[in-house]
Amino acid sequence: MKFISSIFIVMALASQATAQDAEALRFARIISDQMVLQQQKPITLWGWAKPDAEVKVTMTQDATIGKPAAEKTGRKSDADEDPDRYTVSMQYVEKNPPRLETRTLKAQTGKDGRWSVQFPSAKASFQPTWLIAESRQQIAVVSNVLIGEIWLCAGQSNMGWSNFNRKDREAASADFPGLRYIAWEDSWYRPLPDVRKKIQWQECSPQTALRFSAVPYLYGTFLHRYLKVPVGIINVARGGTLGQTWCLREELDSIGGDLMKTVLAEHDAQTAIWDDPKQVAGLMEQWEKDCDTARKEHGAKVARAKAEGKKDPRLRLPKKPGDARSGWSPPAGLFNATVMPIRQLGLRGVLYYQGENNNFMRWTRYESTFPKVPLSFRKAFGDDTLPFGCISQPGWGTFGIEPEVAVVAEGYAIIRDIQRRALKNDPNAGMIATYPTGNSYIHPAEKLPVAEYASLWALANVYDKKVVHRGNQFTEMKTKDGKLLLYFDQDPVVHDRWKHIENNAAWQVLPMPREGKAPIQGFIIAGDNRHWHPANARESKVDNKWCIELSSDLVKEPVAARYGWANWPTGNLVGRERIPVPTFRTDNWPIPEGMNYSPEAKQASEEKIKALREKAKRQAAERKIAQMQIDLPSLEQELNKGDAKAQIESKISRLETLLGEFETDSWLSRQLKEYDPEFAGKLETLRKAVSALRNN
Repeated sequence: MKFISSIFIVMALASQATAQDAEALRFARIISDQMVLQQQKPITLWGWAKPDAEVKVTMTQDATIGKPAAEKTGRKSDADEDPDRYTVSMQYVEKNPPRLETRTLKAQTGKDGRWSVQFPSAKASFQPTWLIAESRQQIAVVSNVLIGEIWLCAGQSNMGWSNFNRKDREAASADFPGLRYIAWEDSWYRPLPDVRKKIQWQECSPQTALRFSAVPYLYGTFLHRYLKVPVGIINVARGGTLGQTWCLREELDSIGGDLMKTVLAEHDAQTAIWDDPKQVAGLMEQWEKDCDTARKEHGAKVARAKAEGKKDPRLRLPKKPGDARSGWSPPAGLFNATVMPIRQLGLRGVLYYQGENNNFMRWTRYESTFPKVPLSFRKAFGDDTLPFGCISQPGWGTFGIEPEVAVVAEGYAIIRDIQRRALKNDPNAGMIATYPTGNSYIHPAEKLPVAEYASLWALANVYDKKVVHRGNQFTEMKTKDGKLLLYFDQDPVVHDRWKHIENNAAWQVLPMPREGKAPIQGFIIAGDNRHWHPANARESKVDNKWCIELSSDLVKEPVAARYGWANWPTGNLVGRERIPVPTFRTDNWPIPEGMNYSPEAKQASEEKIKALREKAKRQAAERKIAQMQIDLPSLEQELNKGDAKAQIESKISRLETLLGEFETDSWLSRQLKEYDPEFAGKLETLRKAVSALRNN
């Protein structure tokens, strides 16, 4: 019980610290030195002070006001630095920089001590800005603030991962004082009024860049160098998170069906326990008892091991109960703790990189949760047109998987498809294809092209820059003479480049193989029976319009096509500037369920998928045999062109090989007796007939 008591002491001290913190004048924790404020949007500043107090907030670029205010807080001025210390840093040269007019606004705190003011919008500038709050002899100052572009980066480990190819070379030259970065992760079961952790904006330098996450850092550098304005990156990604944790709780509550309701009900029941001190005490008491039991059992095992002359077994204690209110990836958890505390901050857009963990038997849930993600960010920041860039999953897993198996339960393919469909008609969102950057590791190190594709999307769609930013996208499918004809659009810049030419070449209007004059790969087609087969693909001009023609000897009347449908797609189509063509499908056939919200649901899904996979493997084998039966005669004909005797002998050799398999396959030869007792005699007769053909 001593341990349990200490828990409540810590909880009480935390509550007391929060109350004391509210008495001190301060800005919200996201508002700190080195930060970036969003240009061309009203600038909201907020924080806390004593209840029912007046707060004066000044925003200025006047050093005669800002520096003395900062010195009042006990900070060192530039003059206090060692004048003999050798330093080198990059500097920005601005001609006729926009000047920010010094303004002071007043606010009144409520009973909770919270205050908020809103300054007019300002233009981007590298001029240092000070934010000064004063109330009842207290002062709080934020220094070295810049005005530019802010992007919020969210998602899971591929957004949070710091390592990438060429990192050492990149970081050594990462001297961009105008690029600022801040990161933290947290989770809570209810929206938080402020960030709970101590966080601090950092200027980008060769030293700090080593700690920045790869995609956010690279994305920020692309925008910073192209736009030539300060860029602020806020990264709240956490590895292993699900789509449900990046949503407003009210949006999750609006999802129909039993699946999400079951998930939410279980989460609420678990968090309710941790809101009740008596139940928490009971949990901890039971855990202590279980630990005591484990220690006693371990003692007995140790004594037995010593008697037998064996090594002492390891003591394994039961896992201590964790506070369900701050789980790793609970419904709305990270949104509550990282997004909601900064929702008053102006920002340009959201870059989202998540979905990998929904690959693992959670894609059915993702169908309903992912569409709520961009909606939740827009509601939180009060902007229905907030740009939302979604980086789709890189290639991962086994390359070149059979299409029959791939369509059963390749989770990444399903996740990409869910994202594509959800964002298809959203004018302020985009799905950024990255599958060629993958490998057999779930965290591919090829992050440079990922950030480049994302930045090109932002430059074209958010900043209206004339850059090629995407590959061709599928627009329409037609059928003709047992073939599928797929039509594609073009990147707007590419379209403008070639639209004046009446008789375009295929490469000017269609996506092309990444390898140049190589076969088009990555397409599968199916007929009404929904059996998928690899497709032969080629460029074709039908009715004076270029398309990609798909066909298969085994699909006489195809009705549907898919491209890049696998965890690690074989698709090799790119648009101009070698930007990948997004994966897609033309059908709307149901996807096998992938659910694991309960042991029972997981077992049911796994059993169904296992049966479907076994069936798919048989279909793949049947397809290969059927294709070989079609291909072999034509190959023989090609091999022995104009030589009838050689063609005949080749076919006789195939018959001899096939008959020989009945003897070389010992298992099959044993089964033949049950299949037909007279089969051996019939087989011998056939052998003699083939031998006679050979001897003629």
